[in-house]
Amino acid sequence: MLETYKAKLDGDHLIWQDEVPEALTTGKPIDVIVTVLEADEPKGLRPIGLAEGDFVVPDDFDDPLPPEIIALFEN
Repeated sequence: MLETYKAKLDGDHLIWQDEVPEALTTGKPIDVIVTVLEADEPKGLRPIGLAEGDFVVPDDFDDPLPPEIIALFEN
């Protein structure tokens, strides 16, 4: 079974962010896979026009929906 827990690797030991997995409190060895995440970088504003040309907003985008479509939401 695979379970995910959040921890930080400090040298050769883990510092648990939340609860310690129950399997670790038994004192028996367990197999683990460690995924190292890149450090969070400050997020800036996305550039304007990032998806330019990927899609087109139709001219009737703001028009009212047809009654048969509205009925699907109301029933």
